[in-house]
Amino acid sequence: MNLKKCANGHFYDGDTYATCPHCAAQAGGGNETVALDAGTQSREATTVAMTASVIPEDGPTLGSAIQTVRETTTGSGQAPSMLSDDQKTVSFFAGDETLAEQDPVVGWLVSIKGKQYGHDYRLKAGRNFIGRSSSMDVALLDEMTVSRDRHAIVVYEPKQNMFLAMPGDTKELVYLNGNVVLTPTEMRKNDVLQVGEVLLMLVPFCDTDFTWNKVDELVEKL
Repeated sequence: MNLKKCANGHFYDGDTYATCPHCAAQAGGGNETVALDAGTQSREATTVAMTASVIPEDGPTLGSAIQTVRETTTGSGQAPSMLSDDQKTVSFFAGDETLAEQDPVVGWLVSIKGKQYGHDYRLKAGRNFIGRSSSMDVALLDEMTVSRDRHAIVVYEPKQNMFLAMPGDTKELVYLNGNVVLTPTEMRKNDVLQVGEVLLMLVPFCDTDFTWNKVDELVEKL
């Protein structure tokens, strides 16, 4: 790099520019496009020219200013961000733009035997499919005695405010309190559903004292 200083006090690289580019810009040549090599040397020459143009002669030395610029530029030669802390750009995942609406919880199945011992599974109104797959509403992961998809079904019927146990779409059997389930069978609090070797106890949230249809009435009493 051939560092030169023009008569007006501008520093520039003599290997890159035949004359001072800053003086040329002030004279009306600022719109000219100057081709630069993609290599590090050209980037450094550009950094020197940029730095020198904004440093007064009585300011910090050119070498220290260049080092500061180098430390704050990225490896690709991009200029550092000029945004302050309160102007930060925040990445926004498309999936977070709106929160997915969740159906109100109506109760839980709690594992009292199995690999997921003590784990609870949220139930919603309608049909809740039980299986080993992660796509199931009640996903009994790694429970190899459970069918992958729809081994059993637990239904919450909001009009009658009741839970039902139903067999799934597989040949495997389902038991409620030790009795085989062949047709929809009512489930009550603390009833135990057996799916494979997993035991699931029903813990209702909606019961005789509360349903989501009675929320307004409850609020009025508070």
